[in-house]
Amino acid sequence: MALLKRKSDVIDASLKDFLPPRGSSAYAEINDYYEMLWDYNLRGGKRLRPALVFFSCEMFGGDSSKAIPSAVALELMHNFLLVHDDIQDASELRRGKPTLHKIYGEGSAINAGDGLFARTWSTLNANRKLIGATKTLRIFKEFAEICNYTVEGQALEMGLVRKGRWDLSEVDYYKLVELKTAHYTTTYPLRIGAIVAGAPAKDIKAFNAFGKPFGTAFQIQDDLLNLVGEEGKYGKEIAGDIYEGKRTLPLIHLFRKCNAKEREALVSIMNKPRSEKTEEDVQLVLTKMKEKGSIDYAREKMTAFAKEAKAIFEKKFAHVAENDGKRAIKLLIDYVVERQV
Repeated sequence: MALLKRKSDVIDASLKDFLPPRGSSAYAEINDYYEMLWDYNLRGGKRLRPALVFFSCEMFGGDSSKAIPSAVALELMHNFLLVHDDIQDASELRRGKPTLHKIYGEGSAINAGDGLFARTWSTLNANRKLIGATKTLRIFKEFAEICNYTVEGQALEMGLVRKGRWDLSEVDYYKLVELKTAHYTTTYPLRIGAIVAGAPAKDIKAFNAFGKPFGTAFQIQDDLLNLVGEEGKYGKEIAGDIYEGKRTLPLIHLFRKCNAKEREALVSIMNKPRSEKTEEDVQLVLTKMKEKGSIDYAREKMTAFAKEAKAIFEKKFAHVAENDGKRAIKLLIDYVVERQV
């Protein structure tokens, strides 16, 4: 947490260089829009993605101050995705406060999300003076790939919900996680930091193998915290994934362990629209998960993925000298699976 806090402070100090000053427009309506651009950014969060950009850059001997535009742009993109995701999932809380669309309405929140997306690309333009045109274009390409993978993952998840499908295997779940989470949470932030530092192509590519189990461990812990997280620490709605019909590893395991009658009852609950699910419905699903060992199973898989990520990191980057950046990345593997927020 101390490592993340130090890097988060850098993002906080840099946001003013890339977002419009609050209250700077002659029009009150545009100032409202500026407030929306700042809102999720001012709520903080883990800032894991920009931290990984910085640490990867440092790991390969780069100057992390030259990674600031890329790190800020990644945080802006993350918040853009959160704003739209919250609307699509009808989520009620984000980082302990009402979601943006609950405060300002869906239309205004969508517009603010679009604004954050636009600011992502204008922020990346600042790279040209710091790292030159060639690296800047390479990072633009990385961001474009992040966008494509993430929206494909979102399309897959929303399609499964829309069609009421629960006939998923773990392989299906891991593919969903790879598309929607692992690429933009772990793999690409690490790749981008390495590009800023001028790391060899083989090392940049090596993050693909490492980032997948690392990102999968992160997402499984996110699934678990949503189910059994501590009130007051977990910034989102407890059991929100059940209300929203999300396909998570504990739910997939539960469906596999239930008999036909139990599965039929689960489907009838999980396919209800969020507005029709009751607290009793949600508690029934949670109780079944505990009875069938689904939460313990997910914890075991999370631990296994984290162990796999550590082994891959040690093998792929054994030739890179130990330094603060490299040590920080290894520490963050443990943080991902032990975190409570």
